[in-house]
Amino acid sequence: MTASAIPLSAVRPGDVLLHGGVGPLSDLIAWASNSIYSHAAMALDADTMIEAGATGVITRPMSTRLTDTAHYTLIDVYRFGPPGAGLNAAQLAALEAKARAFLGTPYPLDKLFELGVVCAVRSQLDWPEPLRWLLRVALDHVVESDPNQMVCSEFVYRSYAEADTQPAGALRPVIEVVEQKPAPFPHIDWIALIEEYEDARHHSVNRALPAAPSAPRAVGTAGPTAADPHIAAQAALIRARRARPATRSLAVKEIIDPFPNTATVSPQDFAASPSFSLLGRVLPST
Repeated sequence: MTASAIPLSAVRPGDVLLHGGVGPLSDLIAWASNSIYSHAAMALDADTMIEAGATGVITRPMSTRLTDTAHYTLIDVYRFGPPGAGLNAAQLAALEAKARAFLGTPYPLDKLFELGVVCAVRSQLDWPEPLRWLLRVALDHVVESDPNQMVCSEFVYRSYAEADTQPAGALRPVIEVVEQKPAPFPHIDWIALIEEYEDARHHSVNRALPAAPSAPRAVGTAGPTAADPHIAAQAALIRARRARPATRSLAVKEIIDPFPNTATVSPQDFAASPSFSLLGRVLPST
């Protein structure tokens, strides 16, 4: 479905803002979740959004985000409920209270952490050899970090699912798991990747992250490669740490899971959920 352009004034509190990011790490996160989206946030009021970011869960002006075309190419708006519907006053109050309760919590998020989580929980481990060092680093980074750390889409999902509503769980999004054809491995600009990685490494709380290797002769596409025991072991450890009793299998063709493992929820899951309707695009793709 193609999103039509809408003004910022059309956004309402509770709307989910799905972002398409700029740069190789965003491209890899989107690829790993088979999506055009690499980040999720939520609107709080006419010009305030809330998201899990590099300094934890924070609020920021939406108007500022719309000018940040150096980091984002598009922002699509999804609204809870069928087209023309929305949240009532009590639901909005409960949703905002839950989202704001996460403010100030120690959930620093960086793209390396999110990339490692998405690749581990979705078993996207078949990378071309010149880039497998990045997958190893991302997985190690997750293992060495707080296992309770949330990714951006998990924060949005939990804000909805855990809102104090009557009846309980009235805003819990329905997550559908539909088998999709694997997306081709994205073309990666090596120089841009190194620059973005080094910037992420510099700003990460994990000061043990290694320096990037020198550029290879070529960056190929994903294909059959020798199994990497370290990658497999770290991914399995991440899945075990982040598992909950109500988990879902991404191998099943079609599932409606009312109680998904929140650590596996991706931005694309909001786009595919029958709980949300596409409103439009506030930041057009360039």
